[in-house]
Amino acid sequence: MSDQLMHTLQAALQQLAIQQTEATLGDRSTYLGASDIGACPRKTILRKLHTPEADLVTLLRQRRGHMAEEVVAAAFMIAGFSNFQRQTEVRHTGAVPVMAHLDFVFVSEVRKTMAVLEVKAPENIPEHPYGAWETQLYLQMGLLADSFPDYTVEKGAILAVNFGAQGMRLFGGYTPQDTIYHGLIDRATTIWNQYQAYSAGDLTTPAMEAGPLCGYCPFLMDCPKFEAQEVRELTESVEILLELQHQQKDLEAEVSCRKNNLLAIVDQRGPVKAYGHLLRKAVRTRKSLDTDQLNQFLRGYGHSLNDFQKSSSYAFLAIKKAA
Repeated sequence: MSDQLMHTLQAALQQLAIQQTEATLGDRSTYLGASDIGACPRKTILRKLHTPEADLVTLLRQRRGHMAEEVVAAAFMIAGFSNFQRQTEVRHTGAVPVMAHLDFVFVSEVRKTMAVLEVKAPENIPEHPYGAWETQLYLQMGLLADSFPDYTVEKGAILAVNFGAQGMRLFGGYTPQDTIYHGLIDRATTIWNQYQAYSAGDLTTPAMEAGPLCGYCPFLMDCPKFEAQEVRELTESVEILLELQHQQKDLEAEVSCRKNNLLAIVDQRGPVKAYGHLLRKAVRTRKSLDTDQLNQFLRGYGHSLNDFQKSSSYAFLAIKKAA
């Protein structure tokens, strides 16, 4: 029964993904989206011709992205914002069909300005935004400016939402860049021409670009970019790396265990001295969202975000040389 239940859930999620894509994005084989242009051309083209059936992990990852948008929208509403639009559709006016759906567009009718907020839901929030995220945002800002010439697109930002311990992080400071935007339109033209040629049988292999997200590509197994022979010169380095990683994992587990044991003692008795060191309990507050950055991004577009800020406290063992 458990296997049947899992099969039923996966099939239902697959159907839900198809329905949501058709309702919000339409037929993606007829245009290039913002994420298409920033991705590997081969992946973009093959996905349009042979849409792969997503596995359960991919389906859940997609739902996580939709959930993140809903959480952010609900928080904005509670915080008193009403001047934003969701899933704003913008199109390029040229010959190549380029279209984007913007997660959030904030509008000031008084100043005739707009701002774009793109929401991402990665498994782990990177220290710096991925290049594909930035490419998508620059294209969105450019398309928005073209679609609404009576408004000034002031800025854009990326809000990364993690449903684990990392919370949220805002990557801001982006402004429209005409040079980047037109460069992306030129790239879109190249990809679209390759798409047409490959579909007609006039192109054998689309252009390929290796990147950090290749491991998630459904067409990786037969990608010519990775048709390399065994590199024997790397065997020793890989072997050493794997052994060190195994040792690191064991050491981290041992360190965590001993810290927790000592913290339990300090939690009960208070600060103690041992081995010439003072051991004490410390508490640190971690904000899950930098509201100062978000307020700066939204200045002139709404109200205070005090209700949007969340924080959590956690205890840890502080060790220093005893006096």
